[in-house]
Amino acid sequence: MKSRFLYVIIILAAFGFACAQLPSKTKIRTPDFIIDSHTHYRGADDWEKSFLEVYTKHNAMACLLINMKSLDRGMAFAKAHPDRVIPYAEINIDSPTVLEDIKKVHDMGFKGLGELFATKEWNYDDPKYDLLWKLAQELGMPIAPHTGILANGMMARMRPSFLATIAAKYPKLVIHAAHFGNPWYEEAGEATRRNQNLYFDISGSSLIKKDNDPGYWQQFLWWTPYLGKAHMPKSAVPAFEKLLFATDESPEGFEENIIRFNKMLDACGVSEETRAKSYGLTMARIHKISLKK
Repeated sequence: MKSRFLYVIIILAAFGFACAQLPSKTKIRTPDFIIDSHTHYRGADDWEKSFLEVYTKHNAMACLLINMKSLDRGMAFAKAHPDRVIPYAEINIDSPTVLEDIKKVHDMGFKGLGELFATKEWNYDDPKYDLLWKLAQELGMPIAPHTGILANGMMARMRPSFLATIAAKYPKLVIHAAHFGNPWYEEAGEATRRNQNLYFDISGSSLIKKDNDPGYWQQFLWWTPYLGKAHMPKSAVPAFEKLLFATDESPEGFEENIIRFNKMLDACGVSEETRAKSYGLTMARIHKISLKK
């Protein structure tokens, strides 16, 4: 009987040791407040439930990009959850009624425009679109254009340099573009360094493809040590303040995106003050959101 009891004790001890060796779920470090600057709304009960659970857990808001077919439901969701949703309208910049569309969504209560795509015959900075950018500036509606490659392989009309033209031409128009120009990262870095009103998120495949080299981004966001020196704009801020947190994924991918973003910030030696701005304080300032103390 004693030997059997001893055998059971040994088995249980071995089991406990084995369990202790199992990898625990990765803990993520998050700031006190987050704004996801780019994620897409899906007008379905299960999606809305998942969004609220995840973003409430992390004290997060989102610039929620709502397509034109879902404007009414999306706005109702935004109004029901003003502490979680900053509604953006996904207007078609090539629609013959684009100016009327912008006025309509502004009157509905939308705070910004995006994600925007230049997929026809004109670059973002073509004069054809000037009235659109001018109206967005007048209405105080930030825009969130796509940059770089699309899922269908298109990319030529959506270079970061075209947004630099718009930013310089309309200096009161806030532009926070998607994907850091993938693959035109250097172009995106110089465009945002020189234009006070231009920001980028780095959602999408970029942090995934550079997962083994997270310090890679410092070569494009290089100028923090040189602030106030020659060839540096007077308005320039620490480089990583121009990079915004975003997911561009379903709510289930929220935590994984934080892990990727933190890995990049850690490798690039980004300060806590700048992290807080990248994670949400910059977007809060842009949208005049008062943080609860």
